[in-house]
Amino acid sequence: MLTDAGQPSVASAIERAQSANLALSSRSFSSIVDQLGTDDFHRTLRTALYELTGFNSCLILSFSAAEAPVVLEHCSPIKRDRFRHCYMKEAYRLDPFYMAAVEGMSIGVSRCKEIYAQDFTSSAYNNLYYKDVPLVDEIGILCPVTPEQTIHISLGRCTGAPRFDPSVLDNLNAAEPLVASLVRKHALLRPDLCRRAAPLPDDKSEPIDTSWLRRFNATRREVEVAVLVLRGHTNASIACVLGISEDTVKVHRKRLYVKLNISSQAELFMKYMSNRPSDAPCAPLAFSQRNGRGH
Repeated sequence: MLTDAGQPSVASAIERAQSANLALSSRSFSSIVDQLGTDDFHRTLRTALYELTGFNSCLILSFSAAEAPVVLEHCSPIKRDRFRHCYMKEAYRLDPFYMAAVEGMSIGVSRCKEIYAQDFTSSAYNNLYYKDVPLVDEIGILCPVTPEQTIHISLGRCTGAPRFDPSVLDNLNAAEPLVASLVRKHALLRPDLCRRAAPLPDDKSEPIDTSWLRRFNATRREVEVAVLVLRGHTNASIACVLGISEDTVKVHRKRLYVKLNISSQAELFMKYMSNRPSDAPCAPLAFSQRNGRGH
């Protein structure tokens, strides 16, 4: 049985969870269901997930390509100031879980490093943020709500604790359909908890350094498109700002990506981060669309 968005219904997900002999009690399930639509839902979900996994760190975030993540639950030893000023303002764009969410990937229950196709230790995300996070293991679940919004659950084990063992992953994999259904249902009941849209960024904010694009022979128009993409504009809004057609924007964007040997908005951001002068201020950037892809 599927719901309107093609997601498993809560009832069918419960049946699957029960048949898998989950290490979650019926009391935990009942508590989560009872809190649907209330302010205590995510706290109750966190408690049930602790019973199942014994995590040391739990973050529940709402991901959207149009804005920075919204924190729904934060129970973690990760320093709040670093999380707030580094992850929430900049590093989240490089988070493999965020990129998987905005690209609509289905990852089930996955470790952070497993969904990163290349060497994670040399990634921009690790160098910018993750290497200083006191986690020895992190597993995550993505719970799609709408095409524009995904709820991300991050569960971690901290330095000094053992990694999650296979039995924990087995139980969490069995629970995942139920968890995703409940999270989705709650988010639809309480849209006020997660901002669904954000206005376009203020283009009068701090300028983005584009001097590095000269090495790739980017044209003036391609540079203008790159800046607007980094600021979070869609193809349609770029066309409006520049006074050109949306099809022309797509042509400029495609040519720019070919010159940079990239294929996504996330890769454009990484190129920007790796090429900007070390003393340059970090201009506020944003991702704004699923198509053109581009704790």
